[in-house]
Amino acid sequence: MITAFASPSTYVQGDQLLQHAARYIAPFGDHGLLIADDIVWKLIGEQFYQYLTADGLEIEHISFNGESSPEEIERIQGIGEQKDAKFVIALGGGKTNDTTKAVGDRLHVPVVIVPTLASNDSPCTRLSVIYSANGEFLKYQFYDKNPDLVLVDSSVIAGAPVRFLIDGIADALSTNVEAQTVARARATTLLPLQTDQTAAGIALAEKCEELLFKYTDQAVAAAQDHVVTPALSHIIEANILLSGVGAESSGLAAAHSFQNGLTALSGDVHKLSHGQKVSFGTLVNLVLEGATDDQFRRYLEFEAALGLPTTLADLHLENVSDEDLLKVATLTTQKGETIHNMGFPVTPRDVLAAIKATDSLSRKMQGLA
Repeated sequence: MITAFASPSTYVQGDQLLQHAARYIAPFGDHGLLIADDIVWKLIGEQFYQYLTADGLEIEHISFNGESSPEEIERIQGIGEQKDAKFVIALGGGKTNDTTKAVGDRLHVPVVIVPTLASNDSPCTRLSVIYSANGEFLKYQFYDKNPDLVLVDSSVIAGAPVRFLIDGIADALSTNVEAQTVARARATTLLPLQTDQTAAGIALAEKCEELLFKYTDQAVAAAQDHVVTPALSHIIEANILLSGVGAESSGLAAAHSFQNGLTALSGDVHKLSHGQKVSFGTLVNLVLEGATDDQFRRYLEFEAALGLPTTLADLHLENVSDEDLLKVATLTTQKGETIHNMGFPVTPRDVLAAIKATDSLSRKMQGLA
């Protein structure tokens, strides 16, 4: 058995961290790209740019178009080559991060991730989720290394709308559920090395879940008031570091495959975030593996208390046909999807049954049936 563990070279988290970011970035070189969409640029990008340039760095701002597509990656890569960028910085959310990682890989320069949200675990991983220009899931793209530097300013995370923190909690909640599934199946991890789990990877996934159940209520209350507290700092770390490294080094299963499978449909379901879709996927994962009623209820009640989707109606799919659900199930089980880490063969028919059973059980336990 060969095991492997991966993580960012350096992870730094703290209040008002952006004001001092240059000291961590400067070792990579004196000029690079700062990739941010127009909304993030206006909210915090211009100020961050001023911090960096005031400390002696030469920064080229690149406006991100919003989609981590091959076309956008190639466009920014071309600018990086023209400017001879020595590093690339992502300032923003998951798709900005994923695009920047791809650009850094192509340019062979250090990647710096500065998340403005704790809504997903993309900052720490050595992969990108690649979509078409119109938003359809295409593939996971893997790299030889994780980001060189992840800088998390807790005050920036606290300043964002609380719903984004809750989205990240939903994504993080799947980490240990899927990690334990992979452990039981003795399947390989998400790392592109075809390796098994380390005890460290499993420990981080378990710690991630422990922090979520201990501190989520306090953290959400702090985020609603846009203040940084120890509880919020714990949840930021769980959402970004522990979830990212834990998932990557322990593996994914059905929860994330279901999220990808939803791209088979059009409509209001795509108004929901990655984490919101994964929250229902976590419940599907539990049903597929035969979790007990008590196990299912524990995660259901946690998600429901946060207003996360736990029924098909919550996914805006209350009137969905079995034919459309079968399309979701078929895409969920396509070759290469992580649902095949369940430890037993999973067919579209199995997934269709699990989706419907999850919806029915969720409604029954919540008194909605």
